[in-house]
Amino acid sequence: MKIKNDSYWIGFACIILGVFIAFQMKFVQGTYLNGASPTQKTTEILNELSAVKAEKELLIEEIERLEEQLDKIQNSASEENAVVKSLTDELNRFKAFSGMTKVSGTGIMITIDNPPTDLNVGLEKNIAYDYRLMLDLINELNSAGAEAISINEQRMINTTEIRLAGTQVNVNTLPISPPFIIKVIGDSKTLDSAINQRFGVVQIIQESGYYVEVKQVEQLEIGAYTGSIKFRYANTVK
Repeated sequence: MKIKNDSYWIGFACIILGVFIAFQMKFVQGTYLNGASPTQKTTEILNELSAVKAEKELLIEEIERLEEQLDKIQNSASEENAVVKSLTDELNRFKAFSGMTKVSGTGIMITIDNPPTDLNVGLEKNIAYDYRLMLDLINELNSAGAEAISINEQRMINTTEIRLAGTQVNVNTLPISPPFIIKVIGDSKTLDSAINQRFGVVQIIQESGYYVEVKQVEQLEIGAYTGSIKFRYANTVK
């Protein structure tokens, strides 16, 4: 008799739990998903993301086209006026220093990746979790005279951040995943020596279990920073 009563109570509890779960799902669907199912909402968000990415690519192409037109106008004016030419050359130097234009030159290319799965020995190794190792690497490159740096085609400027974002790393607010391809323009031998010295940052990354490869490259091209910079608090001092 006791077993029978227990069965009734268990069945009753299951019914109550089922009603509660159904009510909760209905509430979430109506409040947060605007009546759509989680699958539909996910598909909708992915479609919006694809549309935004496509729009961004079109805007980048439009910016490049307008920059080419501006260069043509500036070059045309420079040919006629030595003062304008001098100012244009100076402007182009400042744009290069600030990361606002493409640059090319000799340097090194660094590849950093997670170890193969079969070497993880049951432990999840993700260089994203050890992103501070990349910060150390970037600091060493800058101190060795790097003139331009990009990570997975994201140009580094003075506002660029490298920080953990889930299982990825944010660079210029965009999440990127390993392998990380770091391009650096500068004296290739000096840069290589700075990070490959004994007990240096490359050795530390390798001893942490990650794959690192450094190549000296005769000609590298690093793209311009594609984000926007706005000053809210800083003002130019006259």
